Amino acid sequence: MSQTEWQEADMEFDHLHALENFVDIYDNQAEMVIYESISNSIDAGAKNIEIKTGTESGDYGVSFLDDGPGMDKSQFSDYQVCSRSTKDKKFGLGFAGIGSKLYVGKNHSAKIITETFNGQEQLACAFYVKDGKIKTCQRKPMHKFTRPGTFYEVILSQKDHYYIKNELDRILIDTFNHAMLDGLKITINNNKIKPWNPPATEKQTGTVSHRGIKLSYHFYLLKDDFPGRWKNLNYQIMGKTISKKKLEFINELKAEYHQKIYVSVDALPLKSYLKTDKSSFSRGFYEYNRIINKEIHNIAKKLSLLSSNTPNKLLNNVLTRAFAELFNDPKYAWLNPHAVIFSPGPKQPSTTRTSTTHTGQTHSTGRKRPTSKGFAIELSDSPNDKRDGWLDIQNNAVVINIGHPLYIKFENSTTTLQYHYARVVVSVLVLFGSTRKPMTMQEATELQTEMLTKVKDELWL
Repeated sequence: MSQTEWQEADMEFDHLHALENFVDIYDNQAEMVIYESISNSIDAGAKNIEIKTGTESGDYGVSFLDDGPGMDKSQFSDYQVCSRSTKDKKFGLGFAGIGSKLYVGKNHSAKIITETFNGQEQLACAFYVKDGKIKTCQRKPMHKFTRPGTFYEVILSQKDHYYIKNELDRILIDTFNHAMLDGLKITINNNKIKPWNPPATEKQTGTVSHRGIKLSYHFYLLKDDFPGRWKNLNYQIMGKTISKKKLEFINELKAEYHQKIYVSVDALPLKSYLKTDKSSFSRGFYEYNRIINKEIHNIAKKLSLLSSNTPNKLLNNVLTRAFAELFNDPKYAWLNPHAVIFSPGPKQPSTTRTSTTHTGQTHSTGRKRPTSKGFAIELSDSPNDKRDGWLDIQNNAVVINIGHPLYIKFENSTTTLQYHYARVVVSVLVLFGSTRKPMTMQEATELQTEMLTKVKDELWL
């Protein structure tokens, strides 16, 4: 085949459609404008950010002016190329090179204006959609700079502008509180935003290490409950909150401390797990969350914050004991993930053998039975995981997802929560069992019901 029979060409790329798809990684596109703008200013080393709503550029405009060093011609040229970024993912919040342009993918009538001054020259451009394509053009600078910095303005839809105007204070405190505590000053229409400073009766700092990564944290035992929309664990990078999580042992705490333990974790060493939306982590993050939970559990124990009678005791004692007894029955032993299943082989003369189960009990058997070691039941606050539970073979545990909507629905009812625990454990075990022994849907359902019936007396005492 002759080379001349084929013509090589660059694959065409639908930039606007791609940008529309990128927008979907954000749950709230109006808040995305705030996240990306402030994050870019933090990356630039800005110490002051002035935000204005309803600016001269339009009734629905929101603008940001920072005191960073500004961009030179080369940097400004790169800025105008979608997905091009000079930022290292290991340092700073921005790395994808798309965040500042994304809003035109949501709202095709939107306009994004950027002006920058590096102390020597002032540059300006605009992004917008025209004839189904994203346009960028150089424009005459309009903003009057008195110092180096960058001006960024987005013309929003009426709906998004209304939302931002009414929620901006909350968004800034919820997301950039740590940055403001560290010295970043933000004003909205010339009014300074005051960050939430945790008033504490007890403060501790520490470091945990896992797989060569060290995470530093600040522990606060608050005088008063933290805001209801917040959670115990706050993972932040360069002052921006990335993830908020409930303590996995929350039900072990005395009730009065559920909203009085607040922990800030410097998650910069976990930046490689940061997703493109810069508002969540990938799955590798969760093992570090588990380590942090163990550390805070130790602190809570030393401070006598734990209750002696909690739902978690049910997990560690009652529920595991119930399943230990269940697995002693050969009918169910094969469902134990750590059971060693022996093939029948040739029939042997009956012998008496003493074996020890994971419960420490001994019994006599006439032949080899499935042998096993027990499993643990653990909690994980994983709201982005659609599963209500799963099997963690590596850690010998059935994991119950306390971030799942079903758990959240039932957590205030002890009886209902006990059933939820048992149901999740049983469903995980049956699902695992189906990999050892194929089952129809009816057989799996009947087995689940049968197992729940067997352990019910252990649960509802």
